[in-house]
Amino acid sequence: MIIAVDVGTSSVKVGLVDERGSLVDVYTQSAPLYIPTDLAAEHVLESIWAAVMDGIAAVARRYRNRVAAVSLSTYLHGLGVLDSSFSVVVNVMTHLDRRCRAEQRIVEEQGYELYTRTGCPPLFTFPLCKTLWLRRRNLLKHTHRLTFVKDYIVYRLSGRHAVDLGVASGTGFLNIHQLKWDSKALDLAGIDESMLPELHEGSRVFDYISIRDLGLERVALVLGSFDGALQNIGYGVYGEKAVLNIGSTAVVRTLVPNPVVDRAQEMRFFTYYAAEGHRVVGGASNNGMTAVEWVKSLAGVDRFDVSEDAVCRDGVFVLPFVAGERYPFRDPNLTLTATGLRLEHRREHLFKALIEGVGFTVRSILTALEENGVHIDHLHCGGGGCSDYRIVKIFADVLCKPIAVHRDPRNATILGAALVGRRAMGLTASLTDADSLSREVLTHIYPSNELCAAYSSCIRRFLLLVRTMQSIEGDPQ
Repeated sequence: MIIAVDVGTSSVKVGLVDERGSLVDVYTQSAPLYIPTDLAAEHVLESIWAAVMDGIAAVARRYRNRVAAVSLSTYLHGLGVLDSSFSVVVNVMTHLDRRCRAEQRIVEEQGYELYTRTGCPPLFTFPLCKTLWLRRRNLLKHTHRLTFVKDYIVYRLSGRHAVDLGVASGTGFLNIHQLKWDSKALDLAGIDESMLPELHEGSRVFDYISIRDLGLERVALVLGSFDGALQNIGYGVYGEKAVLNIGSTAVVRTLVPNPVVDRAQEMRFFTYYAAEGHRVVGGASNNGMTAVEWVKSLAGVDRFDVSEDAVCRDGVFVLPFVAGERYPFRDPNLTLTATGLRLEHRREHLFKALIEGVGFTVRSILTALEENGVHIDHLHCGGGGCSDYRIVKIFADVLCKPIAVHRDPRNATILGAALVGRRAMGLTASLTDADSLSREVLTHIYPSNELCAAYSSCIRRFLLLVRTMQSIEGDPQ
């Protein structure tokens, strides 16, 4: 059996997966954000570690003699600081932390070359930008070490400071072609490799560990990858199929054999490493269910209704950017903006326009991918939003693509981490050969031809509104 650990931005989930790829037990604990100041969004690293250990203890207690490996998944773009004894100096700044938005301009000045080397556009979300923010405030010393969450968990389990290539590729510091720390990025940040964890392939056994307090003796430790890549692996989604994750963020990504970067200077999508040579290409909006839940809280409702029609045809648009935006617009200063509302409109029109706005953002990412030879003809839904048929149907119509909804949309990352663990131990010939429950498709949702045509017309106005708001809002600093 394999214990799969998934540290997400909203929760820590630990699953126990048996030899058939079935989920035997799962433990979930919330991972609340700590917001000490405006623009901040932190995780307390010690709390994350405690939740990981609680989860391992919970799922292993009845099967400890059968556990063969622990395989790890964490979110991308987190950055914390440790001292020389690995005590926490600075909490983890998550991808929602926007304090380095002024420093984003410094990264942008490096131009297109740094993007082509690292696969990471110049964005406030990346640890590269956050490192500049820390250094400009004298919060980073040469004796400190940077942590990306995964490596801290690895250190606590093994005593070694190491990270997988997947998580490393989402920092802005890794050369995506050579798979080593990039000298240009390190020079820009003013750091050297001694401050960073060792790099390792995540689909191999990293070490053998014992957690004697939990009765686990000499189990394999597999570094795995980041949560998005493992979601694709759990679904078996490669090539012309892509995962559409409708969680706190809205993400579209697929696995390809080689790095792909945007030929246009806009740098509209990312390329990361996954595992076993596969690369992840796609884009993420900060404003998935985060935006929906935020508007629900303002409206004082637990659930929402949506209009049946495409409300953009009536001139109603919502730019859903409650947390700035990453892709494809790369603008931390974008805000939620509603236009076209009149007396005859009701709350269901506002909610429909909000979800349409998230869909338009994802469609813009898909367009950028297709312009660079990455053609997606079918999507597989992952994340909590997949449980709401109305939301998935809106995405299908806006994106003009069929969407497969899986039987177990919330646990694909756990099962993907377990598949990587099995591959590391030689229990399967390759990642693509393995089967799991996460690949069971419950239903397919197909787009309406009429609504697809309407949204294909509406997106031009949506993009014009985005450009207009960018020119108005600018940087308040």
